[in-house]
Amino acid sequence: MTETVRLSQPVDYIAIVPYLFGYHPTMSLVVLTFHAQALITSVRHDLPSSQDEAIDVIAHCLDLLTHDAASELAVIGYGPAALVTPVLVGLREAIEPTGVLLAQMLRCADNRYWPHPDTGPAEGVPYDITTSQAAVGAVVAGLSALPDRDAFAALLQPLEGADRDAVREATRVARQQATALGTAAPRFWYQEGLRCVHAAFARHQAGEPIPAGEVAWLGLLLTAILVRDAASLMVGTYPAAAHIALLSEVARRVEPGYVAAPATLLAIAAYGSGAGTLARIAVDRARADNPSYSMAYLLDYALSHGVPPSAVHQMHATMTAEELETQLITCPTAALPRLPAPVEGR
Repeated sequence: MTETVRLSQPVDYIAIVPYLFGYHPTMSLVVLTFHAQALITSVRHDLPSSQDEAIDVIAHCLDLLTHDAASELAVIGYGPAALVTPVLVGLREAIEPTGVLLAQMLRCADNRYWPHPDTGPAEGVPYDITTSQAAVGAVVAGLSALPDRDAFAALLQPLEGADRDAVREATRVARQQATALGTAAPRFWYQEGLRCVHAAFARHQAGEPIPAGEVAWLGLLLTAILVRDAASLMVGTYPAAAHIALLSEVARRVEPGYVAAPATLLAIAAYGSGAGTLARIAVDRARADNPSYSMAYLLDYALSHGVPPSAVHQMHATMTAEELETQLITCPTAALPRLPAPVEGR
């Protein structure tokens, strides 16, 4: 967000949340941490449905305060009082000894909010986020909010129809080519991976469609650890928006078994640019495609524990092209594609 958005009234905090996450949350607990009046982290939890879950959520919030060295906190619970109020009570009691300023603690439902502890009318205070300057500032900054998380997640659902059929056939051909080329030339695979990634960015930036064959070949090449890692270093080479657009397309178009790498790269680019919800959905897609994919697991942990985007970026920025070259020499098999087991009938 390039615009400076100032939050002062309860409705300002409520208004900014959908633009931070990309959708209007429901049945959620949202935690915003601040330092020197600047937003550090925004995290969403499902509302806890048991005492044990509530304890875990509260513990996570306290960890977040410590990790972020936060000086200020805002908490908004979306849902009925029976589910929201107990966790707000527990959270307030846990935060009080820390000395962190609790800027807002609200419960929202049916376009009304209730401060916690309750200090307003029993029927709540009606609000309209479209009247808030926070919402106006978010729109001016180019942010938007979809109706709910399902609508947001649909943005990364696999493409079907004729394109799916074309990529499926192209993937079959790509596998045959990879098998024929074999594993004797790791440097070829590494260099071919770099060439293909750069070519895809060039096509995308030129507004040209990426043919099914190139999508399938890129998906196959990204299964190589060193090719994937090299692609993650290109954040400084191409704009973040280009990464998000290209990797979203690739993650939607590649065949099952090839989604984890582009989806994880998308999560890195999205989180680094402040699109935390897109990063979460991309990580979920990566782990659904390959539950044991280690980079997706690490990002899942970072997102779940509110690790700031800057720290996630630093994890990857410390790697250099020279180090990848060294790994190519010391561990050449990391440059080879790791083809998933073929799906029966494809």
